[in-house]
Amino acid sequence: MRRRAVLVGVGLVAIAFVVFGLYALRNTFTDHLAFVYFGRGTQLSKLDADKLEQDLKSDPNSFADRIELLAFYSFKITGDGLTSEELANRREHILWVIAHQPASTFAADDAAAFDPDGHDPEGLQQGKKLWLQQVQTRPTDTRILYNAGRFFAWVDDWPQSEDLMERAYAITPTNHAIASFLAELYWRAARHSSTSQQVTAMAAKSLKVFGQALRDTHNSRERLNDLPDAAQAAFEAEDFERATAYSKEALSLAEQPEYADNNADAIHYGNIVLGRIALRQGNVPAASAYLLKAAKISGNPHLDTFGPNMILAKELLETGERKSVLEYFDLCGKFWAHDDKKLDQWRAAVTAGTDPNFAANLRY
Repeated sequence: MRRRAVLVGVGLVAIAFVVFGLYALRNTFTDHLAFVYFGRGTQLSKLDADKLEQDLKSDPNSFADRIELLAFYSFKITGDGLTSEELANRREHILWVIAHQPASTFAADDAAAFDPDGHDPEGLQQGKKLWLQQVQTRPTDTRILYNAGRFFAWVDDWPQSEDLMERAYAITPTNHAIASFLAELYWRAARHSSTSQQVTAMAAKSLKVFGQALRDTHNSRERLNDLPDAAQAAFEAEDFERATAYSKEALSLAEQPEYADNNADAIHYGNIVLGRIALRQGNVPAASAYLLKAAKISGNPHLDTFGPNMILAKELLETGERKSVLEYFDLCGKFWAHDDKKLDQWRAAVTAGTDPNFAANLRY
């Protein structure tokens, strides 16, 4: 009788391991197909989402259902807004991902993060606390550190994001994703520095890590993503040789047909950097030509929303060059449709002989 009980107990433990393993395997496959589930989630109706919420009550470990619902809520929160019930559901799903799938690829997605604009301040604080607990539990897991760093960047906690990414980079400096993101954080800090000395120092830190990231890229598309900011960081770090090399490589990759869907940043910033270098050499006509080339793009979500970079335009205006700058405004208007009349304001200022207020577009 006792032997039978032991066998039954062993059998139950074995079944539990099998079930747990199947759930883990299922969620691993789900993470690999997260883009599919996310795409499906963006097409959900309110009725579909409500049904999925009901399904989760009988299968709370369904990572796929949670991805679909987070996609649905992410799109809805920026559109019609969420009801209090939907906001609570969204919070539950984000916290579940942090608690149960912290090493998943999806955990680094913005759909798995809260908004820094106050939609759910309670959920935001819970998410921060939970991620720091995960990091404390697994302090050398670079995937956890990376995902946590991405989360804190999504919620605009830049110092915490930088700290986590530095810890990940110290463990695995040859991981391209980690090095690339840390370099971007340093480059962001450089752009937002208050003194020229701070800009140069942070740009130099960014450039050093970008160098590591570019040595460890897996393909040309990753290089194309890194090169525009690496070129700008090199320029601000006063390494004009690398700034030139990175810009020219970015522009060369941008010409390849397979990158036509993702070449706007390379064309825009590559030409901006080369134009600034030409201007440092006293070649105003060349700098003006680069400025116009920088605007001959179809745009992308970043440039269409925040607008073009105006640092070269500003520097050309300081030399007295106005014609190419006005033409640059016209070209930018072709991809920057929702500019809040900024182009008109800048055009009027240049025409009147006054300095335009480019504000944040000197950093974008």
